[in-house]
Amino acid sequence: MSGVHWYAPPHPARGARSVLSPSQKRAHLSSQELFRKLSERELDDLVQAVHVKRVAAREELCHKEDPGNQLYVIVEGLLKAQTTSPAGDDVVFSIMGPGEMFGELALFCEGKRTATVVAIQESLLLLIDRRELFPFLRRHPDAAIKLLEVLALRVQNLSGIMEDTTFLNLPQRLGKRLLDLAERYGKRTSEGVRIEIKINQTELGDLVATTRESINKQFRAWGEEGVASMSGGFVTIVDEDALRRVVESE
Repeated sequence: MSGVHWYAPPHPARGARSVLSPSQKRAHLSSQELFRKLSERELDDLVQAVHVKRVAAREELCHKEDPGNQLYVIVEGLLKAQTTSPAGDDVVFSIMGPGEMFGELALFCEGKRTATVVAIQESLLLLIDRRELFPFLRRHPDAAIKLLEVLALRVQNLSGIMEDTTFLNLPQRLGKRLLDLAERYGKRTSEGVRIEIKINQTELGDLVATTRESINKQFRAWGEEGVASMSGGFVTIVDEDALRRVVESE
């Protein structure tokens, strides 16, 4: 897997780390495609509108249908975007890590959140209110177009999730998500590609629309076959090629 890279899990930080300096905010903003073309002066102006928020592990940042007027950029930690069915079952749309942006859909949906966002780990976020963001977008059409691209990708991803849930069986759905997580957070070890984020079986079940028991059963089968294993909340893909064959099987 050529894209596998070392992912260093963020260490929880408190105190001074919870308050970022203007130069630190500026560095995080400039790494975003949305703000990459800004001049030094424009970035300095935007930094004045940026606030910092820390979220504890398992804390709910926002709930679906809540008023939502902020755009978020993840500095540290991991969060999941999910929805809950009338029967009380959670479905996870995505797991998001450092450098990723979210919250843009609510800015265009009458200010209502389209998903519930919960921190998997303690997380540090930058946020920009729509009162500052919209005037900025009017002044910078290139950034507005980039935001539309982000929105289009969100819709595309949601369509993909619906198709996977409808047409793929559990091993295929789970294998596809694990390969995606390994691409983003994988580390090669002597045992295989270890996904360097801690996630429990319930969360994996939510990610592929199944139960914790089904996830447990699948990992027992994959463990016996030498395909993948799960221990202490960490997944290791033992045989990458075998997992790809599972995903691509008819």
